[in-house]
Amino acid sequence: MSTLDNPNETIDPKEVSPWPTGSRHGLLAGLVLIIVGLIIHMTGMVDYTGQNSGGNWISNIATWGVMIAAIVLAVRQHKEQELGGFISFGRSFYVGFIVSLLIALTSAIWGYIFFAFVEPGLIDTMMEVSREQMIEHQGMSESDADQAMSYMTWMMNPAMLSVFAAVGSLIAGIIFSLIIGAIMKREA
Repeated sequence: MSTLDNPNETIDPKEVSPWPTGSRHGLLAGLVLIIVGLIIHMTGMVDYTGQNSGGNWISNIATWGVMIAAIVLAVRQHKEQELGGFISFGRSFYVGFIVSLLIALTSAIWGYIFFAFVEPGLIDTMMEVSREQMIEHQGMSESDADQAMSYMTWMMNPAMLSVFAAVGSLIAGIIFSLIIGAIMKREA
Protein backbone atom coordinates (compact mmCIF):
# COMPACT_ATOMS: atom_id res chain seq x y z
CA MET A 1 0.00 0.00 0.00
CA SER A 2 1.21 3.45 -0.77
CA THR A 3 0.21 4.69 2.67
CA LEU A 4 2.60 2.30 4.33
CA ASP A 5 5.39 3.49 2.07
CA ASN A 6 4.55 7.17 2.56
CA PRO A 7 3.25 7.92 6.08
CA ASN A 8 2.14 11.43 5.02
CA GLU A 9 -0.47 9.94 2.69
CA THR A 10 -3.72 8.70 4.20
CA ILE A 11 -6.42 6.42 2.82
CA ASP A 12 -9.95 7.76 2.56
CA PRO A 13 -12.16 5.25 4.44
CA LYS A 14 -15.00 6.06 2.03
CA GLU A 15 -13.01 4.36 -0.72
CA VAL A 16 -12.61 1.09 1.21
CA SER A 17 -15.63 -1.06 2.00
CA PRO A 18 -15.66 -2.84 5.38
CA TRP A 19 -18.06 -5.51 4.05
CA PRO A 20 -15.55 -7.97 2.55
CA THR A 21 -13.49 -8.16 5.73
CA GLY A 22 -16.48 -8.10 8.08
CA SER A 23 -18.44 -10.68 6.15
CA ARG A 24 -15.48 -13.02 5.79
CA HIS A 25 -14.79 -12.96 9.53
CA GLY A 26 -18.48 -13.15 10.43
CA LEU A 27 -19.17 -16.18 8.24
CA LEU A 28 -16.01 -17.94 9.41
CA ALA A 29 -16.91 -17.27 13.05
CA GLY A 30 -20.45 -18.53 12.39
CA LEU A 31 -19.05 -21.79 11.03
CA VAL A 32 -16.68 -22.12 13.99
CA LEU A 33 -19.60 -21.58 16.36
CA ILE A 34 -21.60 -24.31 14.62
CA ILE A 35 -18.70 -26.74 15.05
CA VAL A 36 -18.19 -25.72 18.69
CA GLY A 37 -21.93 -26.07 19.31
CA LEU A 38 -21.98 -29.54 17.78
CA ILE A 39 -19.01 -30.64 19.88
CA ILE A 40 -20.63 -29.29 23.04
CA HIS A 41 -23.93 -30.97 22.12
CA MET A 42 -22.34 -34.33 21.30
CA THR A 43 -20.36 -34.35 24.55
CA GLY A 44 -23.53 -33.60 26.52
CA MET A 45 -22.01 -30.57 28.24
CA VAL A 46 -24.94 -28.23 27.69
CA ASP A 47 -28.26 -28.60 29.51
CA TYR A 48 -31.09 -27.44 27.24
CA THR A 49 -33.64 -27.58 30.04
CA GLY A 50 -32.47 -24.26 31.42
CA GLN A 51 -30.68 -25.51 34.49
CA ASN A 52 -27.57 -23.61 35.51
CA SER A 53 -24.71 -25.95 34.80
CA GLY A 54 -21.03 -25.65 34.17
CA GLY A 55 -21.56 -26.85 30.61
CA ASN A 56 -23.89 -23.95 29.87
CA TRP A 57 -21.30 -21.49 31.18
CA ILE A 58 -18.55 -23.13 29.14
CA SER A 59 -20.77 -22.95 26.05
CA ASN A 60 -21.47 -19.25 26.63
CA ILE A 61 -17.83 -18.40 27.26
CA ALA A 62 -16.75 -20.29 24.12
CA THR A 63 -19.40 -18.48 22.06
CA TRP A 64 -18.44 -15.07 23.39
CA GLY A 65 -14.74 -15.84 22.92
CA VAL A 66 -15.25 -16.73 19.25
CA MET A 67 -17.37 -13.59 18.72
CA ILE A 68 -14.83 -11.31 20.37
CA ALA A 69 -11.91 -12.89 18.50
CA ALA A 70 -13.70 -12.54 15.15
CA ILE A 71 -14.53 -8.88 15.78
CA VAL A 72 -11.00 -8.05 16.95
CA LEU A 73 -9.41 -9.83 13.99
CA ALA A 74 -11.75 -8.16 11.50
CA VAL A 75 -11.19 -4.67 12.93
CA ARG A 76 -7.43 -5.24 13.10
CA GLN A 77 -7.27 -6.45 9.49
CA HIS A 78 -9.42 -3.59 8.25
CA LYS A 79 -7.40 -1.04 10.18
CA GLU A 80 -3.90 -2.33 9.42
CA GLN A 81 -4.25 -3.78 5.93
CA GLU A 82 -7.00 -1.71 4.36
CA LEU A 83 -6.93 1.69 6.08
CA GLY A 84 -3.21 2.19 6.63
CA GLY A 85 -3.22 1.78 10.41
CA PHE A 86 -6.00 4.23 11.29
CA ILE A 87 -9.66 3.62 12.09
CA SER A 88 -12.35 5.72 13.69
CA PHE A 89 -14.59 4.47 16.47
CA GLY A 90 -17.60 4.48 14.13
CA ARG A 91 -15.80 2.52 11.43
CA SER A 92 -14.47 0.04 13.97
CA PHE A 93 -17.97 -0.43 15.37
CA TYR A 94 -19.36 -0.85 11.85
CA VAL A 95 -16.90 -3.65 11.07
CA GLY A 96 -17.81 -5.34 14.36
CA PHE A 97 -21.50 -4.93 13.59
CA ILE A 98 -21.07 -6.62 10.21
CA VAL A 99 -19.28 -9.53 11.89
CA SER A 100 -22.00 -9.75 14.56
CA LEU A 101 -24.81 -9.56 12.02
CA LEU A 102 -23.43 -12.45 9.99
CA ILE A 103 -22.80 -14.49 13.14
CA ALA A 104 -26.42 -13.86 14.17
CA LEU A 105 -27.76 -14.85 10.72
CA THR A 106 -25.62 -17.98 10.68
CA SER A 107 -26.79 -18.82 14.20
CA ALA A 108 -30.42 -18.37 13.23
CA ILE A 109 -30.13 -20.66 10.22
CA TRP A 110 -28.23 -23.28 12.18
CA GLY A 111 -30.63 -23.01 15.14
CA TYR A 112 -33.57 -23.72 12.89
CA ILE A 113 -31.84 -26.71 11.31
CA PHE A 114 -30.79 -28.00 14.73
CA PHE A 115 -34.21 -27.80 16.37
CA ALA A 116 -36.19 -28.84 13.28
CA PHE A 117 -34.03 -31.68 11.95
CA VAL A 118 -31.07 -32.64 14.19
CA GLU A 119 -32.92 -32.72 17.54
CA PRO A 120 -36.63 -32.29 16.78
CA GLY A 121 -37.75 -33.80 20.12
CA LEU A 122 -35.63 -31.44 22.19
CA ILE A 123 -38.27 -28.70 22.26
CA ASP A 124 -40.83 -31.12 23.71
CA THR A 125 -38.32 -32.18 26.37
CA MET A 126 -37.65 -28.54 27.25
CA MET A 127 -41.38 -27.85 27.52
CA GLU A 128 -41.98 -30.85 29.77
CA VAL A 129 -39.10 -29.93 32.09
CA SER A 130 -40.42 -26.35 32.30
CA ARG A 131 -43.88 -27.68 33.19
CA GLU A 132 -42.45 -29.94 35.91
CA GLN A 133 -40.43 -27.05 37.37
CA MET A 134 -43.56 -24.88 37.52
CA ILE A 135 -45.36 -27.58 39.48
CA GLU A 136 -42.50 -28.68 41.76
CA HIS A 137 -40.50 -25.51 42.38
CA GLN A 138 -43.03 -22.76 41.89
CA GLY A 139 -45.97 -24.50 43.54
CA MET A 140 -48.33 -24.21 40.56
CA SER A 141 -51.21 -26.59 40.12
CA GLU A 142 -51.13 -28.85 37.10
CA SER A 143 -53.91 -26.90 35.40
CA ASP A 144 -52.11 -23.58 36.01
CA ALA A 145 -48.87 -25.09 34.65
CA ASP A 146 -50.73 -26.39 31.59
CA GLN A 147 -52.24 -22.96 31.00
CA ALA A 148 -48.83 -21.28 31.35
CA MET A 149 -47.35 -23.80 28.92
CA SER A 150 -50.10 -23.07 26.40
CA TYR A 151 -49.00 -19.42 26.45
CA MET A 152 -45.40 -20.48 25.80
CA THR A 153 -46.10 -22.74 22.81
CA TRP A 154 -46.03 -19.85 20.32
CA MET A 155 -42.36 -19.26 21.04
CA MET A 156 -41.25 -22.86 21.52
CA ASN A 157 -40.77 -23.84 17.89
CA PRO A 158 -37.63 -23.96 15.73
CA ALA A 159 -38.33 -20.67 13.95
CA MET A 160 -38.95 -18.59 17.07
CA LEU A 161 -36.07 -20.16 19.02
CA SER A 162 -33.82 -19.31 16.08
CA VAL A 163 -35.05 -15.71 16.04
CA PHE A 164 -34.47 -15.36 19.80
CA ALA A 165 -30.97 -16.83 19.45
CA ALA A 166 -30.15 -14.46 16.58
CA VAL A 167 -31.40 -11.40 18.46
CA GLY A 168 -29.45 -12.39 21.58
CA SER A 169 -26.34 -13.01 19.52
CA LEU A 170 -26.70 -9.67 17.73
CA ILE A 171 -27.16 -7.76 21.00
CA ALA A 172 -24.05 -9.40 22.48
CA GLY A 173 -22.15 -8.63 19.27
CA ILE A 174 -23.20 -4.98 19.36
CA ILE A 175 -21.99 -4.66 22.96
CA PHE A 176 -18.68 -6.33 22.08
CA SER A 177 -18.35 -4.12 18.98
CA LEU A 178 -18.84 -0.96 21.03
CA ILE A 179 -16.17 -2.00 23.53
CA ILE A 180 -13.74 -3.21 20.87
CA GLY A 181 -14.36 -0.10 18.76
CA ALA A 182 -13.50 2.13 21.72
CA ILE A 183 -10.32 0.17 22.41
CA MET A 184 -9.05 -0.26 18.84
CA LYS A 185 -9.80 3.17 17.38
CA ARG A 186 -6.83 5.11 16.12
CA GLU A 187 -7.56 8.44 14.50
CA ALA A 188 -5.30 9.74 11.77
